[in-house]
Amino acid sequence: MSRFVPQGSYLQSSSQVNVNLYGKAQRRDQSWIAAGANITNLSGGLVNLDGSLQPENDPVPTTGYIPNGSYQKTTENVSSVLSAYCRKIDGSWQWATLDISKYTPANGDIANINGELMIQKK
Repeated sequence: MSRFVPQGSYLQSSSQVNVNLYGKAQRRDQSWIAAGANITNLSGGLVNLDGSLQPENDPVPTTGYIPNGSYQKTTENVSSVLSAYCRKIDGSWQWATLDISKYTPANGDIANINGELMIQKK
């Protein structure tokens, strides 16, 4: 798994796990637009190329689930969202999301609770 995909018991009953970064990025003309990037398999950081968040090499290790990178100077309201297709108790499946921007393993285990991604306190 990628460094931006948190470990947790949810992985045992979920599929199509992704982590996406969302924010508002400034363009060269100084306007702001909604921007995002799939960071599920990101190995470095991100750069803002005229409002488009793109991968860039970044030797500094990232802590948490918000990648490093020069984009941080021109992107605001950044959040990192975990999404997965989660199995429910009745055997059906549904999409679930969880904002993991401030998540740390010390907060608890990320679990699939009847099709919902939730943090179970330790």
